[in-house]
Amino acid sequence: MIKYHVFSLGNASGRTTPKKAYAKCVTNETVSHEDLVREVAEHSRFFPHCMIKAVLTEVFNCLSKHLVQGDRVTLDDLGTFSVSLKCKGAASEASFSKKNIKGVHIVFTPCREFKERFADMEYKMTPRIP
Repeated sequence: MIKYHVFSLGNASGRTTPKKAYAKCVTNETVSHEDLVREVAEHSRFFPHCMIKAVLTEVFNCLSKHLVQGDRVTLDDLGTFSVSLKCKGAASEASFSKKNIKGVHIVFTPCREFKERFADMEYKMTPRIP
């Protein structure tokens, strides 16, 4: 079940435009790399904790290397990772320079099977804590 709370947000381009209400997911807790390794190890009878940790570390290292090189990486039954750029617009292509690039986004696109796990999700509104 996904918990959410509701908040109001105005339109940045028009202060006279009425605010609209939106939902925002409520995060329960942060699961660390070590937590995930421990959980996978508990569900696996064949691989010890240290081996799972080593494999996940190598996956991260290889994934990072490929993303830096501009590759798109697909992990079956999970999804695809890619990179996009945060940019400040320029008046023309000729006036665009790398100074217009402000940073990078790591983009994750889940595979169809992964998305389907969330298709019939239940939602529960929780009170918003100021």
